[in-house]
Amino acid sequence: MLRFAKVIQPMSYVYSILITVGFTLIVNIVTYFALKKINMIESLKSVE
Repeated sequence: MLRFAKVIQPMSYVYSILITVGFTLIVNIVTYFALKKINMIESLKSVE
């Protein structure tokens, strides 16, 4: 059997916050530029 200590370092919280914020920024930037390419007037005219 193998056991690991259940100790969470304070830097683990900082790392998780930084990774979450970084991933969110990347997704928002990619989405922003993808949406800028769409002509909103033309998209309203299309029937789907």
